[in-house]
Amino acid sequence: MYLSSTRSRFLTFLVIVIFHLPVHASELADQLIKKYESSVFQVQLIERQSNKKSAIGSGFLIEENKVITNYHVVSSYINSPAQYSIELLSSSDEIIKASLLNFDVVNDLAVLSLPKTTAPKLKLAAQTPQQGAEIYSIGNPHDYGMIVVPGTYNGVTAHSFYQRIHFTGSINPGMSGGPVLDKQGNIVGVNVATAGNQIGFLVPLWHLDALLKKPILPFDKYNYQDEIERQLTASQDRLFADLLQRDWQTTILGQSLVLAEIAPYLPCWGQSNAEQDKAMFAVSEINCISKEQLFISNGMRTGNIEVQFSWIEKEQLNDFQFSHLLTQSFSRAGPGNRANKKNVTNFHCYQDFSKDLSAHTHKSTFCVRNYKKYPSLYDALYISVSANNTSGAALMSHFTLAGVSQQNATAFLNKFMESVTWN
Repeated sequence: MYLSSTRSRFLTFLVIVIFHLPVHASELADQLIKKYESSVFQVQLIERQSNKKSAIGSGFLIEENKVITNYHVVSSYINSPAQYSIELLSSSDEIIKASLLNFDVVNDLAVLSLPKTTAPKLKLAAQTPQQGAEIYSIGNPHDYGMIVVPGTYNGVTAHSFYQRIHFTGSINPGMSGGPVLDKQGNIVGVNVATAGNQIGFLVPLWHLDALLKKPILPFDKYNYQDEIERQLTASQDRLFADLLQRDWQTTILGQSLVLAEIAPYLPCWGQSNAEQDKAMFAVSEINCISKEQLFISNGMRTGNIEVQFSWIEKEQLNDFQFSHLLTQSFSRAGPGNRANKKNVTNFHCYQDFSKDLSAHTHKSTFCVRNYKKYPSLYDALYISVSANNTSGAALMSHFTLAGVSQQNATAFLNKFMESVTWN
């Protein structure tokens, strides 16, 4: 087929552009790693007794001999400073002792100090990239050495209270705490987590900027827990101030009015057993669960909220079987966050009967367990069941709050009980 010379030149140009773009991205990534490899470190947690590394992450040089990493990378040291120390491994395989200057447990950041170095210091970007911009994540995945992962900046994740940047790219274990750079080599975020399938998360630039502007705290090396408690308390105060000032809307579930989605960061999902042919009873459920948790230590997570409702109709069950079903469901309620006996006390529970606005009686249990290292904070668990013997139906309501003050737990409980009623 004959093509005009103009059209032929145009198609040739397109082919050149199409095949040049990935090469350009690869070349830029290669340039960034070569320029800044001496500014990026592997962060190692050294167990003092064995003198071997027990955890690794990444970190990068910024400002006056400060290295940024994630809180969770150095959390073992923060929780047990007598058992662990912090070391940095440079691109030239030099081992450098580091000390902790500050941390932000809520936004998963830490600032370390190292001796003077001639490595170039990374700088914060003047502004965040536009959505769709190409950015570059640097880190040491699985202890295989430093790599650069090109990806896409997608802005703050939707339905989020603890803000994270959605990064389309592979962030793997060991890359936590590494820098994410724009094409000019400026920091636009910090590696923090992954959900797999090219879904990564970054700590936003503004949280890092805020931490760097805070004065270095005069930590006693055995007193980091007080600062963790202060930060967690301030965070849950902000969270519940937002939740409690909202106008909680209700929705119909069976013959009851229950809570609809009360905040964007507490999304709700529905399910039922309607398609189960051999089901002896009918159940419809609404589950509202926050996706986010705060990492405290390897054995403890906090900061999450769950709100759940179940409408149950006995159908083919007799009264005894229906009562047994409700009792079993009642006893299975538990907290959704991770904590062990080292971190929390046993639950202390209070049981009572109350009437809602429609005069239906609810049997309710409210339980709390205290955080041993952070005594002003609790996990709170509430479950209530109300049955109508005439219609053979029951409403079960449940919530759990992780890492909340007594005042906020009580305020949430009161508003919750006022909002749920038979229709």
